[in-house]
Amino acid sequence: MRAIMSPLITTPAVFTVHGDLAGPDVAGLAERLWPHLLTAPPETVLNLGAAATIDSAGVDLLAAAHTYAVHRGCALHIINATPRVQRALHAAGTSTGPVSTPHTESTTATAPIEAPWHPRAAVMA
Repeated sequence: MRAIMSPLITTPAVFTVHGDLAGPDVAGLAERLWPHLLTAPPETVLNLGAAATIDSAGVDLLAAAHTYAVHRGCALHIINATPRVQRALHAAGTSTGPVSTPHTESTTATAPIEAPWHPRAAVMA
């Protein structure tokens, strides 16, 4: 028998978008967000405080990410969106939340996310 240790995620991963959700910035966010969501994290926060505008590619990315998170039973919270971005996301059926809370751990959308390792999180194979 062997034990495979896996990380236990206890705090939400926070992606902070620096710049608008338009053009090549959307592809950069997608390159970081999708691999993270595919691991089925319990909670992810997407901070859009610095994104003043969003184009159709940005709306498509966030709508697809939201739908995928719901399908997998994960929480994806979109916070700090400007009114313009909120309207675009609402029209696509994607909800946004309130401002961020101080207890969340933050990382930028361009930085890799590493979950904290916990010694009791083990999977027996």
